Amino acid sequence: MTTVRVAVGSGNPCKIEAVRRAFDQIFSSDDVKIVISSHSVPSGVADQPFGDEETRQGAKNRALAAYNAACSEAKESNHLEDMPDFAVGLEGGLEKVVHEEDEELWCMAWMAIVGSNSTTCASAKAEDDEYCAVNGESKSLSW
Repeated sequence: MTTVRVAVGSGNPCKIEAVRRAFDQIFSSDDVKIVISSHSVPSGVADQPFGDEETRQGAKNRALAAYNAACSEAKESNHLEDMPDFAVGLEGGLEKVVHEEDEELWCMAWMAIVGSNSTTCASAKAEDDEYCAVNGESKSLSW
């Protein structure tokens, strides 16, 4: 059996379960076991991020911090087999959207995923998100 280890940059049970379900769906096989670890890490952005850039940056920061925290824990406990294969950061934010003469405040979220053999952190919003479709598209962020 193959084990896929995923570090989540949050202690929020809803976010952890969302990540578990997503990875279970992607790796849907009796031969794959998903192991989730949660890490309460800072986002490095405001408590209530405003706008896509700040919210996306918070997700990226959480993914990288979760990856680093999980790696540190594995090394400290001398269990290198517990090193994460992926790390995920989720960040919710607000965005002001102007429709004709009216302004609305929209709630949105970004997810960032980093892989253990990667130098790229991929981030995305839902494809069918009306705001995303009108104002931009998902991007990959390199560091």
